[in-house]
Amino acid sequence: MSFFTGTASILHSSPIPAGVTKEQAIAMLSDHAFFLSCDPLLSKFEPLSPASPPVVPDAITAQARGPRLTTCFTVTDIVHTIPAGLWDTNVVSTYEFTDITHGVFARIRSPLSVVLDTLWEIKEGEAGGLELVEAATISCSRLLLGVVKSQCENGWQKIHAKMLTRLEDEVKAGAAGSG
Repeated sequence: MSFFTGTASILHSSPIPAGVTKEQAIAMLSDHAFFLSCDPLLSKFEPLSPASPPVVPDAITAQARGPRLTTCFTVTDIVHTIPAGLWDTNVVSTYEFTDITHGVFARIRSPLSVVLDTLWEIKEGEAGGLELVEAATISCSRLLLGVVKSQCENGWQKIHAKMLTRLEDEVKAGAAGSG
């Protein structure tokens, strides 16, 4: 790692609505198209077939599940570079998803050597029930670190809310279907 590169860690968690099974929540995280649609800055995304398989950390590979190790997408986000949307820019990134035993590992590679590794897991909460846990590590230029971390901190609640709403809707649909 270079002297000019910095890292930051972020941890966010949200309680999962009652009635949602661990399997349902993990399946929601494995729905990569839905996962991408939760991004509040998303403009578009398309599947990507990389020339060579992405390198996944050994600890993640040991937890991988499913027939395909990693699924990749090209994602275009509209990032507000000046407040109030006076000047926006398209940022094209590569997203790599590896489904794991209790969720999904997502690696985002963005311009200017920004890399965001995020482990999304469904865990047992301390007070009982399930929790959606997002643990991210940002690696980029020290000059960009504050901006990238701020973007992550400003968007996580919207992302979690959309995911939790989907799970709530699944529970309601299941209850309506059994009644």
